[in-house]
Amino acid sequence: MYGEQIRYLVHLPPCYEYYADSAYPVLYMLHGWPMDEQHWVNLGLLDLADVWMAQKLVGPFIIVLPGVEEADGLYVNSSGGPHSFEGMVVDELLPRVDKTYRTLREPEGRAIGGISRGGVWSLEIGLRHPELFSIIGAHSPALALNYPAPAYDPYALGGSGAPGQRIYLTAGNGDWARAGAIAFRDFLLEQGANVTYQLHEGGHVDELWSLGLPDYVAFYTAEWPKTGEALPLWHPDWEEPHPEMTMP
Repeated sequence: MYGEQIRYLVHLPPCYEYYADSAYPVLYMLHGWPMDEQHWVNLGLLDLADVWMAQKLVGPFIIVLPGVEEADGLYVNSSGGPHSFEGMVVDELLPRVDKTYRTLREPEGRAIGGISRGGVWSLEIGLRHPELFSIIGAHSPALALNYPAPAYDPYALGGSGAPGQRIYLTAGNGDWARAGAIAFRDFLLEQGANVTYQLHEGGHVDELWSLGLPDYVAFYTAEWPKTGEALPLWHPDWEEPHPEMTMP
């Protein structure tokens, strides 16, 4: 359907099998261009998450890292919708992850974030799908280079104030994407959105995002269960979200 394949990594928390009757929140993280699904691994996201979970600084959660086989394909040459990277994530990857793993299937249990081009995708996908994601992050989002159709424009999508969603924008003090992140923050604040902005030290390079990881993880997990014991019960016969499957 798409003419290319999506690849992905799934990182399970160390206690996944120990809490075998529990459902886990899921963090989807999108890479920058021209990287791939290993980008966040190389930045240290998985190592940090494991250490924090082991130290009980955060509760257990699943991390999904999508990537594409062609760096210059749909990832940079489509704006959104079914026949784009969005379609690959929303229509194919997310249902596969939910079918394969014990995931929370309500928007409060899912977060999506990304770097640079991936940050634009996270905004577009998250704002277009509040029924799937209530937490959205964009790290150095390449908004200055984004020329989408109105239906996929984060500005148009955020015009309603993104009710029920938490939005996180970050950039570096020497980052060319900083101005775009600040402008979008100001726009969202005018619309009454729940938006947080953080400035870190550095330019539009891996060191910036690696050093920002503690703040990123803290934001995404802030409202998720703090311990394995607090996770909601998982019912394998549930195909869709159920009213009983609520966050503590």
